Amino acid sequence: MKIIHTSDWHLGQNFYGHDRNEEHLFFLKQLCAIVGEEEPDALVISGDIYDSVAPSIAAQKLYNRMILELRATAPKMKIVVTAGNHDSSSRLELNGELWDVFDVKIVGYVERNEDGVNYEKHIIEIKNESNEGIGYIVAVPYIYYANYPATEDENVNRMQYFHQQLLNRVAERNSGNLPVILTGHLAVNGAKITGHETKSTHLVYEKIEDLGSGYDYLALGHIHHPQAVKGNARARYSGSPIPMSFDESYPHSVTIVEIESHGSTPEIREREIKPLVPIFTIPKNGEGIEKILEEIESLPKGKSYVRVKLKVKDVVPMSERTEIESRFTGLEAILCELQPVREATTEAKEQLALATDEFKQLTPMEIAKDYYRRRFSREMDEELYNMLTECIEEVNNAPKTE
Repeated sequence: MKIIHTSDWHLGQNFYGHDRNEEHLFFLKQLCAIVGEEEPDALVISGDIYDSVAPSIAAQKLYNRMILELRATAPKMKIVVTAGNHDSSSRLELNGELWDVFDVKIVGYVERNEDGVNYEKHIIEIKNESNEGIGYIVAVPYIYYANYPATEDENVNRMQYFHQQLLNRVAERNSGNLPVILTGHLAVNGAKITGHETKSTHLVYEKIEDLGSGYDYLALGHIHHPQAVKGNARARYSGSPIPMSFDESYPHSVTIVEIESHGSTPEIREREIKPLVPIFTIPKNGEGIEKILEEIESLPKGKSYVRVKLKVKDVVPMSERTEIESRFTGLEAILCELQPVREATTEAKEQLALATDEFKQLTPMEIAKDYYRRRFSREMDEELYNMLTECIEEVNNAPKTE
């Protein structure tokens, strides 16, 4: 079975006041070309279709157009869409029955019925032209931990139980040893978040083991940086197709996954997506006005989004701001942000040195307790304290090696 894995479209995003519909249509054009070349059995979109739980009419029309054009490009390709944390799960599923006509399966939330959890809703069998099964997609949307179905045993990990129940049900019917793909929209331990916007959203990292076992490929969404999950050759973030912020200056892509049979190692490739409007940060680490004016002159022709980092002692001088803004007059490049990079004063450097000296005098346990307090806004519990104490003692008592 072959799939194309993508996620985090964030349709309707407003980038410093600029509409990005044309940029998403440029991505669509490339995605349709890739679909036509690769001829996948399924397209998997792992959450964050929209940038907002209340998307504009324009964003919703764009989504409809994108799905319909993808369907027209590959009439026999199954399309599976799951909700992300930026999506309204109920809004996404609202027209689910209508999309079924176009062989588009939308999974927004976990459904309860008289018999308990409707696990069947999440299990999608992929078939070929002869109506023969060739694989399974277990479509799991973004789920708050508290929204995972409760279990009779309160000590059971509800997240792990839910995923394993789904995978066990697939295993029971998978007599043909067909590939199994699981989706998820969450941050897992080991993921690189370089450039990922975290100012407004506190990332909660989950153990990848809590997503169960028995899948051949884990199609993840939520983190915008395309990457394989460290330590797991079967798990990958496809990343966002276009940069969502200036810090996402790395290449963006969609992922091609081919799996021969259940248990075999997936063959994974990237297909790069070129941006319609590139982003630039000049200079990357902040410089004075002279260097910035030079780099403005060196910007490539054509439309681009630009962030300027100006090194200052306190605030940005009005004269320098005016000079920088004037240099963009007549250019297609758009100045989106003038970011001050403040130089550390002698007093600040002395305070930093003092803090560093004080840090060096702390014991490992004091450092751990301070980190835990800052990270979780509470004191470390006794069980964790005792466990860390034992670990520290083992390290201290271990034989020294040269």
